[in-house]
Amino acid sequence: MALQDYQLCRCWLAFLLMCMTSFIYAQASALADNKYDPLLQARQQKVLSDLLLLDTTSASPFWPNVKPALFFANIRKNISYPAKINQGQSTNFCGYASMTTLLVKYHPDIYLQHILDLYRTGKASLSRKELLPSESVRNAAGTLHQNGDLDILHADQLWFLTLADQFKGYINLFNYKYDPGDENKIWAGTNYGKFNSMLRHFTDDSLIAKGSDFIRPNKKDFYDYLSGQLPNGVVMLFVNSKYLYPHKHQIFKLRAPTHFIVLYEMYAVGDMVEIKYWDYGLKTQQLITRERLRKLIFGITIITKKVHEVQ
Repeated sequence: MALQDYQLCRCWLAFLLMCMTSFIYAQASALADNKYDPLLQARQQKVLSDLLLLDTTSASPFWPNVKPALFFANIRKNISYPAKINQGQSTNFCGYASMTTLLVKYHPDIYLQHILDLYRTGKASLSRKELLPSESVRNAAGTLHQNGDLDILHADQLWFLTLADQFKGYINLFNYKYDPGDENKIWAGTNYGKFNSMLRHFTDDSLIAKGSDFIRPNKKDFYDYLSGQLPNGVVMLFVNSKYLYPHKHQIFKLRAPTHFIVLYEMYAVGDMVEIKYWDYGLKTQQLITRERLRKLIFGITIITKKVHEVQ
């Protein structure tokens, strides 16, 4: 066999091995996703049962454009399928959707109580903060349009607008007050410190936060560190989406984080890394290099407490 033929054969064998490995991992991941967790299931069913006993037809005097039928149907959908929560099209609600996905999955009772308080009384009391959305935000919820499914998800509109209105970071200094259309502007933006602050306000789960908006975590090998942390709790990543979804025609890449994702699993596949993560209401799986993994990560937040344990 000629040398060129031999090298070509080796390349094809390596490619086939990588494909087979990816398929096996994908099947294992699917089984893991469907694994029955009795504690989470019991908490979810308890909250869904509580929801059946509520008055779901009365309109809120504080949210004039939120339709009760759409509001309560949205809440039921979120509690039943928390991984499908997303920020909608053309919005900067990514950070709020990421936080809400975890809150609804592990603490659906907390989510239900606070969103019902907002709907019924126009405010909600957290342990160290009161949520008191502005009149402009309360009038806007239920009117957002051209944002995909978010147009009819009135609970998500109410919730995301409230979070953006009540939690502020330095990124919001120059656009502090809501005006129509601000859901796609810096008013709705979330920096890393603000994101971690929201997590701490809603639960007493223990957090470890590494990284920042400008400087990456000081870790020699992100794969070794992250794969070691996944068994210990929930791992959130603050990433540069330009490296997460690179475009082949893109010349300039903004070297800054812009997106929050939830990391579920990761595996070494030869010199590559296969990652499985949540974003935009979907679970995505892709194969990347270790160098690209390093470039895309700016923040790592680990919820170390057993967040699914019944308190």
